[in-house]
Order: sequence, then C-alpha cells, then structure tokens
Amino acid sequence: MKIDAACILKEPPYGDAPLPDTRDLILDVKGSRMLGEIYLPSGIYDAPHPAVIVCQGIPGTNCNDDLSQALRRMGCVVFRPYHRGAWGSDGFYSFTHCLEDVQALLEWIRKDAADTLQIDRNSLFLLGHSNGGNTVINVAREDSRLRGIIAYCPFNHWGAFQYLGEDGLRSMLVRNSRVLHIESLEALYQDSVSNRQKWNFSDAAPALKDQNVLLIAGTKDTAAPAEVMMEPFWKALEATHGKGNHQKVLLPSNHSMDTCRLELQQIIGSWIAEIVNARPRC
Repeated sequence: MKIDAACILKEPPYGDAPLPDTRDLILDVKGSRMLGEIYLPSGIYDAPHPAVIVCQGIPGTNCNDDLSQALRRMGCVVFRPYHRGAWGSDGFYSFTHCLEDVQALLEWIRKDAADTLQIDRNSLFLLGHSNGGNTVINVAREDSRLRGIIAYCPFNHWGAFQYLGEDGLRSMLVRNSRVLHIESLEALYQDSVSNRQKWNFSDAAPALKDQNVLLIAGTKDTAAPAEVMMEPFWKALEATHGKGNHQKVLLPSNHSMDTCRLELQQIIGSWIAEIVNARPRC
C-alpha cells in the first residue's frame, strides 16, 4: 500500500508492522541551527513515501501538529521545520529566511535524507499556513520539481500592504513578533515591504501553471481575507490554462481554521492522495 486517504482521520490497522516514529530535525542553514521534527509513517506503507514540508505562519503559535499527524497517518513522511528565530532555532526570524529555510530543507532531503528516510524524490509537497503560504508559493515558483503545493489562508505581502496600510502592517507585526527572535521590528517590516512586489502571488501564476496547487481560504478570515490575499492569485492561475491540478476551497472559518480542522485535514489529505495515486510525473 502506497498511501491511504481513508486513514486521514482514523488510525490504520498496524498489526505487526513497524510503528510510526518521530525524529529530531537539526539542519544547518547558513551557519544557524534550524530545529524541527520529522514524522515517519508506519511500516504498513510501501516505500518510497511521499513527503510533505509543513510551514507555519508568522508567529509560530499554530504549528499544525494535527495536520502533520494526519498526513503521517495516511503514509507521508512529514517535516515540520521551526524557522530560524522561532521555537528555539538559532538566528533571526525573517520572511526571507523562511524561504531560505525551506529551500535548504528541500536540498537536504533530495541529496542526503531521501534514501535514509525512504522518501520518493518525485513526490515532495509543500504545505503552508498564513505566511507559510507565502513561503511555499514563492519557493515553488523557483522549483519545478515539486509534486504540489498547498496554501491555506495564505498571507500575501503585496495584498497585506494594500489591505492594512503602513500603520496596520506595523501593528500586525508588533503583535505577531512577540514570540520571535527578530533583528528588529523595522528590519521585519522592511523585509515585507521591500519584497512585497517580488512575492506577489499573482506574478507567480505563470511559473506555477503546470504545478499542482491547492488553495484553501476561510470566509471569516479577517487576517488574510481571501478576496484580497488569494482570489487575485486564483484568477491569475486559472487564466494560464495550465496542466496542473488546480483547486480552490472556501471553508466557513477564521484564519486558523479553528472550526474546520477535521475538514481541513480531509481536504488536504485527499488532494495529496489524488496527486500521488495519479500517473507519476516523468
């Protein structure tokens, strides 16, 4: 059995197979130690396994552990990195560093970890919430080897500046940076403002037209409202008429999907299984 979407919300019959396991992730990124976790699936699943990198939002208070466990339960290897400057990882937190962290992790997986952890190099997925959505979209636009990306309630820095304005964006960063190790508030603000045009989701659409993309938004999300942050990207992506599996889902919930966590797991897990079980990319 390669992967089983029926096990997203329930434990599979493990029998005498090796049990799931969790390992520490310790990776040097430009001289700073990035920590995290690696969730390994049960031995009931045939190797090599698809792998998912799960990227947190700005403050790091929602690490999507439930999503990570669900994806591991259905047969994926799951990486949950703690970006530099968050959750005990060395260095400073910045939005640019989030992109660099995932790029470094992908390189390590492909070169060093895939064989050891029995990972299918042709089935690597990125999943991101909030600023994690910005991370995965902008990493993917430079990496055509990915099997697919999932962004839920994605935070578009271009849209954020239009939506919040300078004062609103600064206030948001003050609230959300309290648990982070940052160089300074001004440095974090300038990182967003100076890169907002380069990171604009809509401009990534041509590069992602043949990529598999799942976008999920909450209709009650006031932090990253879909009509500002995601909808322009979706329209641009659909206008490319690409070959990728593009799907958009709206759920009646807030920025963290607090009322739809089980449905969120079901949607993401089923989409990944649909991609993995399709004819492999050549």
